Amino acid sequence: MRQALCDILSEAGKELLKARSFSVSEKEGHANYVTDVDKRLQDMLMEKLHALCPEARFIGEERTNQKLTAEPTWVVDPIDGTTNFIHDYHCSVISAALLVDRVPQVGCICQPYLHEVYSAERGKGALVNGEPMRIGRHDLDHALVGFGTSPYQAALGQPTMDIALAFLRRAADIRRCGSAAADLAYVALGRQDVFFELNLKPWDIAAGSLLVTEAGGVFDMPLLDAPDYDTPTTMFAASPVCAGPAKDILVQLLREHGIDQPYLDRLNEK
Repeated sequence: MRQALCDILSEAGKELLKARSFSVSEKEGHANYVTDVDKRLQDMLMEKLHALCPEARFIGEERTNQKLTAEPTWVVDPIDGTTNFIHDYHCSVISAALLVDRVPQVGCICQPYLHEVYSAERGKGALVNGEPMRIGRHDLDHALVGFGTSPYQAALGQPTMDIALAFLRRAADIRRCGSAAADLAYVALGRQDVFFELNLKPWDIAAGSLLVTEAGGVFDMPLLDAPDYDTPTTMFAASPVCAGPAKDILVQLLREHGIDQPYLDRLNEK
């Protein structure tokens, strides 16, 4: 199934690269965009993933979804990094994962601009274009730290920047690419050593979290008692070398800003 999933996402990536004109509309929240390409690719993915696993349900960013259950479920983001896509900033990816018992079992992310396909299967490792991924080995003082800004929720802007500044003062440098799924893949590849964002949806992380753990890294939802792919929440990924001290920085700043899961739940209800 992993290879078939990679083939499907690679085909969607080619369609993304061919898109030269598109319409843009705004969803709820600041700078929260969707294009007709997002919707067209999601329809394409629904059709092909249904053929690959007919018994599976489907959760996608550009549709109204039911709650996640233990049944096999595809969790899909047709374009993660839509704002990048609109601006022709070549960091948009296509992400899909199959969850069973609410846990990712197989996942794939396609970065068409780099001609890279990242995939993972639970217990069978993570690959990039068929070759093993290699998690980073830098300590935090020499690390690259990626982060997302949760731009749709203004209340998270200041705490995000304060946490990023804390990492900038400790690590080698920070990066912001505009696609959480890409950032997770880059942690799995060792291109970044840490990634955090204060409020992400399941389709942002379902495939990427599996890439990180299967590459030997650490993935965590620090505001929850256990990972939950049905709840928008803060997430964190890192290499084993950086995970401990990086998580300490994140958790301390979350506490100082009064950010816990009930706070995020209230934001997400608005």
